[in-house]
Amino acid sequence: MNKKDLFPDYEPKTTPDTIHDYLRKPDSLIFKILEEIGQPSLENLKLILDYFNKYKVGVEINPGRCRDGNILLGGDQDQYYPSEEEILVSELGKMINDIITSNSKKAIKNTKIKEGILSQRVVYYEIFFQHVDIMGSGRFFYAEKKQPEIEIRL
Repeated sequence: MNKKDLFPDYEPKTTPDTIHDYLRKPDSLIFKILEEIGQPSLENLKLILDYFNKYKVGVEINPGRCRDGNILLGGDQDQYYPSEEEILVSELGKMINDIITSNSKKAIKNTKIKEGILSQRVVYYEIFFQHVDIMGSGRFFYAEKKQPEIEIRL
C-alpha cells in the first residue's frame, strides 16, 4: 500500500507560505493597511515608512511571545506567536527592503528630497511563515521570528 492510497485527498502545498496563509481574518487591520499601500514602490515609500514608524512603537508595547505549542500538530514545544503589530512591522520592513534594493541610490535620494523623508534607520525582526501537513489532521501554519534584527539605513 502506498501513501497515495492512505491519504487519497492529500494535495501538497506548492506555493510559498505567506501572511495570507497564516492570518485567516480577511478584515484584519494588517490586510487593510497592506491593501491601502498596494505594491511597494518609491512612490509609496513615505506612506510605508509612516505606517512602519507608527506600528514599530506598538511592537514595543505589544510584542509577540512564546507559548506552549502543539507538538502533535507540528508546532514547536515553545511556539512563537507574533502580535499583529509585529507582523505588520515585518511586512512593512520587507517592503522597504525591497524598495531600497530594487532602486538606485540616486532615485532613493531624489524621492527622499521630494517627499521630505528624513534619513533614518529601519530596524525590525522578520516574521516568516511555514506550514506543516499532519496526515489525518490537516495543514497548520506557524510563524517564526528570524534572528538577528534586520537594519536598513535610509
